Amino acid sequence: MATALNRAKLGAPAQAPPVAIRSDDYRWISPTLIVLVCGVVGILMIAARLYQQVYAWSAGLDATSPEFRSYWMNLLFAQFAVEAVAAASIWGYVWFSRPSDLEQVQTREELRRFGVFIALILCYVFAVFWAASFFAEEDASWHQTVVRDTSFTPSHIILFYWAFPIYIILGITAYLYGMTRLPRFAARHSLPWIIAVAGPFMLLPVVAYNEWAHSFWILEERFAAPVHWWFMIFAWSGLGLGGLLLQVCDYLHELTTGQAQTYSAANDPVADPALEFEREAG
Repeated sequence: MATALNRAKLGAPAQAPPVAIRSDDYRWISPTLIVLVCGVVGILMIAARLYQQVYAWSAGLDATSPEFRSYWMNLLFAQFAVEAVAAASIWGYVWFSRPSDLEQVQTREELRRFGVFIALILCYVFAVFWAASFFAEEDASWHQTVVRDTSFTPSHIILFYWAFPIYIILGITAYLYGMTRLPRFAARHSLPWIIAVAGPFMLLPVVAYNEWAHSFWILEERFAAPVHWWFMIFAWSGLGLGGLLLQVCDYLHELTTGQAQTYSAANDPVADPALEFEREAG
């Protein structure tokens, strides 16, 4: 996971964690953060769905009508503005507030940051669910019922330009947080984590191809149409979270025990080669 942020070699693995970490009153994952972020995401998604319920049929059937411009195009422009400000603010804060103590961070503090990282991953997956499951299926139902007349429809404006950017913002936030706060993720890039964030992100650029193809090639809205294959392929990249889970479990084991994972070869335990970078000399 090499990065310009921390080119220095890391020292020896952490020793056995202090008793304070094992105490019952120590919470390394903050439920408050999870409830707050997931609550905000849920409110934004439910509000978007209620807006669709009120104005999709009454003002969203004809893209050339004044009502469509008032209720849907203005909403689209407002979404762009909110998302740009939110992304710049959140990513800017995570990056510019990054600590410089990655080589001296104490185990208790590293475990706390690890908990925040896990919470952000959970919130990211929660947002992806809204986009890739709820609103994506709704979009297909809309086109099969109403028939497409423009690239901007009440379902597209919410799915592609609201739900997608929200999970993209959260995914990149989680990646930046791990890269700037956790020594292991700062030392080298995590390939499974890159796949899990970059894959769903690529669903947004595919939107342009999807709209072009529906306009000039395949007009019907069949789920198995070739124009939809790229959505499926990039959605599968979410399986990269499985590889990240293995890395996270390994990281948690080392933080809580002070011992690196080992493999046994011919009854001779050897250190996990994936962790050798943590023991390289300066």
